[in-house]
Amino acid sequence: MREGRFVRPPQRGRWWRLLKVTVLHGCRSLGLFHVARRLTAGQLRILCYHGIAQDDEHRFEPGLFMRHETILSRMRLLREGRYPVLPLPEAWQRLRDGTLPPNAVAITFDDGFYSNYAVGRSLLGEPTLPYTIYVTTYYVTKPHPIFRLVVRYMFWKTTHRHLETQGLPGMSGHRLDLHDEPEVLRTMWDMIRHAESHCSEDERVTISRELGARLGVDYDALCRRRQLSLMSPAEIRDLHDAGVDIQLHTHRHRLPLEPDEVRREVADNRVVLEGIVGSPRVHLCYPSGLSDPEHWPVLHESGIETATTCEPGLNAPDTPPYALRRFVDMETTTPIEFEAELCGLSSLLRRATGRVHLRQEPMPT
Repeated sequence: MREGRFVRPPQRGRWWRLLKVTVLHGCRSLGLFHVARRLTAGQLRILCYHGIAQDDEHRFEPGLFMRHETILSRMRLLREGRYPVLPLPEAWQRLRDGTLPPNAVAITFDDGFYSNYAVGRSLLGEPTLPYTIYVTTYYVTKPHPIFRLVVRYMFWKTTHRHLETQGLPGMSGHRLDLHDEPEVLRTMWDMIRHAESHCSEDERVTISRELGARLGVDYDALCRRRQLSLMSPAEIRDLHDAGVDIQLHTHRHRLPLEPDEVRREVADNRVVLEGIVGSPRVHLCYPSGLSDPEHWPVLHESGIETATTCEPGLNAPDTPPYALRRFVDMETTTPIEFEAELCGLSSLLRRATGRVHLRQEPMPT
């Protein structure tokens, strides 16, 4: 199996990463982590996670799935470092009121993967740390794996050398060399975009099953394991009843700039979630963290109180409520990088070097 063939970092990136980690270890030895923590004590840290790997998803997409053990180690660091963890709505209110505990943290999960239900609660220890799950709801109402995610996974998972594309929608009907990564990526995304634009959900299921058969990957087994699926309404309700904060993430995992489309995505998302949890939802996460100030007036009009991005950094009392920053944790993030973000040193360095708006791109679902 050619595991991770679509996620290999360039060689230059490896050397840069090694240099960064070495410098961060030096900073910690010099006491700069402690200094940064004191300087940023009044700012809110928000952590962002997605799915929890049940099999090999963390090797397929380390920006989207993390191992159980990796997240456990992060939660241990929060406890051992005495970082107070608050529910996001409370943390935001206390930040604005000036009553936020020093170095407070809010934990968020995006999308609403089934793994958040299956193993998520056990990750956060006893007593359970509070956390928010931003749920995108189209696939909550459809009991299938996320189409574009399962297609990408099957291309990654296959051990075949070629794919006969004849009869597959959006493909030109040729023999695809699966070692030709640029051509594979182009063909794969052509297929995904065509199916999402022109096919029904039932047709996409049929396409996924046929593609899996041609690639030698059992689509029905992926459906049964639900490793690329979202939670059901009953599972969301169960988490909500257990005290998990359930919030908005749009219905179709998109947020165009057109005001009517923004209203539609928020309204459709609310219809599903509020029908499950039985009370209003007023906090939102931008799909893929991609936000624009043009969204803000419509979000305000729609009764949204906060919206979180994937811009790294800390949040001060004057941070715009529709531009809350989060650190997107990943399987490939080293412990020293995580600690540098948590203590505030990375945020201070970005500010000092003018890289405040450096975006961590989350992987598309």
